[in-house]
Amino acid sequence: MARQTMRSKTLYHNILRLLPTFEAAARRESFTLAGEEVGLSQSSVSKQIIQLESRLGQPLFARAHKQISLTPAGDRLLRAYSAAASQIIDALEDLIQDRSRQQIVLSTSTANATFMLLPRVAEVRECFGGGEIFVVTADPQGIEPTGQVDLVFTFGEPDFPGLTLRPLFSDIMTPVCSPEFLEKNGPLLKVTDLQNCELLYMQAQHPSWVGWRQWLREFSLEPPKNQRTMGFNNYYNLIQACLAGQGVALGYLRVLGELLEAGRLVTPLPEFRQTEDKYHIAWPSHRPPDFPIQRFEEWLTRRYGGPIKGFSLSGD
Repeated sequence: MARQTMRSKTLYHNILRLLPTFEAAARRESFTLAGEEVGLSQSSVSKQIIQLESRLGQPLFARAHKQISLTPAGDRLLRAYSAAASQIIDALEDLIQDRSRQQIVLSTSTANATFMLLPRVAEVRECFGGGEIFVVTADPQGIEPTGQVDLVFTFGEPDFPGLTLRPLFSDIMTPVCSPEFLEKNGPLLKVTDLQNCELLYMQAQHPSWVGWRQWLREFSLEPPKNQRTMGFNNYYNLIQACLAGQGVALGYLRVLGELLEAGRLVTPLPEFRQTEDKYHIAWPSHRPPDFPIQRFEEWLTRRYGGPIKGFSLSGD
């Protein structure tokens, strides 16, 4: 079997080396013109075509007086060769572009990408002076551990080693719900009213994430027992359920700013908890960015680091 496989590889290799001459002859419809293109004499081109036809066991050209034309087998081979050559050209163009362009791989969480960066993607692109941006999402912290990432935008100090961190600003957490949910289940006037609501929760996947239990204990309360509720392992999905009127979620207001401004979510209570953790930008310590990050840092701080209407933070 191994010898047969080796013979097959040798056969196909011998055939492949003849294909450029065949393609030139088929395209130019002349052995003479094909020879001028590939640097062979007319007779050498003719010999190579005969070798190819012999190995394939059928004619590829119909010969007439000083004229050649493709047979059905030749036409089939030309179409297959042209398609393969087109794929090779596409791959070469991609490789050349990859070498010449500057691609910035920006990693963040699904929620940060969806709610903070993508709604203002034109502004994000301006921060990097026209460089190509490839956005990678990874949960829970937004750090893609492949080693190919150039810049990270994350909440909480990353667990991954080898990153240089630059802290930005903290956030605040307060209950959020859709206006429709509030109209149907409200009013919510004090924290104890939450005990009569379905509290949507996210499974803690990192110490930086605060759940209902920790948040309610700030106000000397415990989550209601035996309550039917929904849980998620992804903050984006949690907020989608909240938008659909399925319950109350703990809202990170910097993340949800666009939804709050649009009135799709509301904050029914004045009580809140300021996060101990902050948002960060980070990059591999062994490979500092070779592009400016100051504009992106300034944009994040200007757009998301300022005062939050109706709430007062300390320490930022």
